[in-house]
Amino acid sequence: MKKLIFDLDDTLYDLMEPFQKAHEELFQDQTDADPEALFMASRIYSDEAFYLVREGKLPKEEEFAYRIQKTYQEAGLSITREDALRFEKRYRHYQKHLHVPEGIQSMLNECVESGAVIGILTNGTEANQTKKMEVLGIRRWFEEESIFISDQVGATKPDPKAFLAVQKAMELDPKDTWFIGDTFEVDVDGAKNAGWHVIWFNHRRRKAPEESRKPDLEVQTMKELKEAVRKLIS
Repeated sequence: MKKLIFDLDDTLYDLMEPFQKAHEELFQDQTDADPEALFMASRIYSDEAFYLVREGKLPKEEEFAYRIQKTYQEAGLSITREDALRFEKRYRHYQKHLHVPEGIQSMLNECVESGAVIGILTNGTEANQTKKMEVLGIRRWFEEESIFISDQVGATKPDPKAFLAVQKAMELDPKDTWFIGDTFEVDVDGAKNAGWHVIWFNHRRRKAPEESRKPDLEVQTMKELKEAVRKLIS
């Protein structure tokens, strides 16, 4: 039976939902930019800000404001730091109501019932990611020792060291280990460079970078993901 390690954000739940609600509340009447395009841009700037903070080039308290200001600047809307902080406040509010979609719940239930070895590897701070997982009730499916946060393991995806830390802790054989994630540059590249197999859950229908390594499998819907996982655990 294959071993399955999942990304968290925008893989096991819809990361866009709190972003879209905050956007609709605060800025929708100021721009005709597509909310999903804004969200996808915010993901890019979120990763950029995350690494800037880790490298000491951006104060931690400016991380969220940086990402939101850059996102809307790209869409032609200049917002102040105070506006970005208002966005963060509403975004955090809506984050308290995150949920795991029924299709993902069903897939994880099948994993548990089959006795499959499953885990999570997610980027982020221990405080933020732990809080999200508590809201999501993620420990219904994942044991504490199979949940890994970049801050805890000392390496951040796509660094292969993050994947290898999980591999060592869970005693995984890379030939039988599959990573499931939504972000090509972070999840697909990172897992492939660590010698793992990869399912790219490309539900945002992004284009893969040119001349990039290909995932073992690409799926675009929750149904396709569930069917792929079912084959791996059978």
